[in-house]
Amino acid sequence: MKIKNIKYKAFALGMGAATLFSTSCSDFLDGEIVDKFSSSSIQTYDNYVTLTKALYGGKKLSEYESKFNWVINDGAAGNLYNIYQNEGMPYLLQIGEQNDICTDGYRSLYSGLISTANQVINMDKPTLSEAEANEINAEARLFRAYGHFLATEYWGEVPLVWNNEKDIANDARLPRVTRKTLYTAIMKDLEFAMANLPASYSGAYQYRATKWAAEGLLAKLYLTIAACQTPTPKCSFVAQDMNLTADQCYKKVIDYTTEIIEKGGYKLTTHADLFKYKTDYPAESILAFRFIQGGWMEGAQYQCQMARSEPWSPGAGWGSGKGLSYTLYKSYDDNDARKKEVSMYVGETYYNEAKAMNVKYEKTPNALDKATSKDLLEAIGVLNNIKKYVWGASNSMHFMSGWARYDILRLSDMYMMRQEAKMLKDGSSETPYSDLADLNEVLRAHGAPEAKGPMAFYTKLDGSTYYNLTITIGGKKYTSRNGTADFQPMTDENKKGTAYAIPMYHNQKRTDFIQELRKEFAMEGRGWMDLKRFYYMNHDGAAHFLEEQDRGCSMTRSGAFADGADELYDERGYDRLSLLNDISRQRMAAGEEGLKVSSEEQKIYNDDFVQKCNWFLPFPSSSEVTNKLDMSAVKDFSQEILDGTYPY
Repeated sequence: MKIKNIKYKAFALGMGAATLFSTSCSDFLDGEIVDKFSSSSIQTYDNYVTLTKALYGGKKLSEYESKFNWVINDGAAGNLYNIYQNEGMPYLLQIGEQNDICTDGYRSLYSGLISTANQVINMDKPTLSEAEANEINAEARLFRAYGHFLATEYWGEVPLVWNNEKDIANDARLPRVTRKTLYTAIMKDLEFAMANLPASYSGAYQYRATKWAAEGLLAKLYLTIAACQTPTPKCSFVAQDMNLTADQCYKKVIDYTTEIIEKGGYKLTTHADLFKYKTDYPAESILAFRFIQGGWMEGAQYQCQMARSEPWSPGAGWGSGKGLSYTLYKSYDDNDARKKEVSMYVGETYYNEAKAMNVKYEKTPNALDKATSKDLLEAIGVLNNIKKYVWGASNSMHFMSGWARYDILRLSDMYMMRQEAKMLKDGSSETPYSDLADLNEVLRAHGAPEAKGPMAFYTKLDGSTYYNLTITIGGKKYTSRNGTADFQPMTDENKKGTAYAIPMYHNQKRTDFIQELRKEFAMEGRGWMDLKRFYYMNHDGAAHFLEEQDRGCSMTRSGAFADGADELYDERGYDRLSLLNDISRQRMAAGEEGLKVSSEEQKIYNDDFVQKCNWFLPFPSSSEVTNKLDMSAVKDFSQEILDGTYPY
């Protein structure tokens, strides 16, 4: 199939999807285009703009957006508590090669985003001026670059696909390429986009990517490359492979982000304004996916995946078992305005925008779901549910929220990337840094307490007592402290009420930059990327950070009411459910003293995950995928990228 010879129908009728799993054609990522029309159907600049709309969301990104993005980015990163079937495995650090969510995400990036961008880039544009054609191509190349960036951060050495019409049947398999090749190609695409996109759009085009979006993604790329200074397991790439030093990369990050901050015309806004439903173009948003109201695979699915119950998402609120991990939830100060925007918790009132109604989590039956707070809390052991990007839905929308925006880049990213670059330019990931002006600019704007310096990117908790706490588990009292992992019971553990010292971290009290990244961008589908960047620069530190997250921490009713606490309303009526990195599914009965020993328990295997170097997710194992690839070799095409002779 030669895509240049196929003319397209308007976006409203659909471009059709190239499929990764096509059995009827030999082209990788090449499938049948549903709608074929004469060249008269697409002549004007507006016609071409209509084609690029598919890059911003909807069917092309459905499989990536509906699950993979949050399952991996917030699940594997330890931000999203979720232990349900395949989508919960990343939170437990168990990502099997047969996990269909991984395969769906891979397919969506390649046969959705990258393939669609290639179709736009490689089709003839005889009726456009050179400047107009370059602008359309620049918009598509920006998204192609973003797709390849995501793919290599998730799966390492992956294929680079620049032209869907290449018939690779004679080559048998599409080669995987080096990360140097991928980074070189991404950089070339983004530099072209930055040079050919305007500084702003208005009116009906206001949603479109600008030169600032390209520059922001370039900053993210250089920040990632800068972190790669020594080979790490499953990532042999280092910045020096591209003749770049860390200082050069960090200077690029600082220069790019500074230009966007000073000249881009964007403005920090409150989280309440930023995450409102149908806030079309908030002053902080630089680049975003946008989803229109529609049927399955068209509208935004995050609403139904995270909404806890009616009336937040009639008929399909699947978020009752999802919440912020408890240590992350507790890391927000009570006077941090972001806490209410990212999570729902008992005692707070929330506004259902679709129905224009207030709903409060309280201890009496309420309009939310005719349940008491006992039911609300015991539905999930972390005592909260997800609020960010959950607005509420009307009956007509069913589980689709209709129009929605999910930010890829916002002005906060620019401040936080510049802060990170300054912090690491002249020091290591564990070196304290005093000038926190960029971080505090974001915190002030978003209603959070300012950070007090100095601060390191990462502060290792071993050897220091950051937070002491006596906790009760199953009727026994334990002393929680930071320290080495070989603490032994102090006395006979069969003696009920005796104190024991156990290896348990409470990272909600940590004060380092990686925790600030978690709190600012929680549930925005980027947590794993931040943790991976840390892994590149400090493999042992990143592995230790996983352990310090204490993912198994969830709560259950204690049957004891300290200081007159109401167990149905006050967290003081709850005890920790299990020891470090255990998740017990069993809840205690009302009035029962202590906890039953659970026969059904989930464990989080930090060491197993680290030892297997699962920082790059397993490559999809479906034969329909791997048969298209040469899994035995990885090729370097970086020079071919630069001289324009790349064959695929």
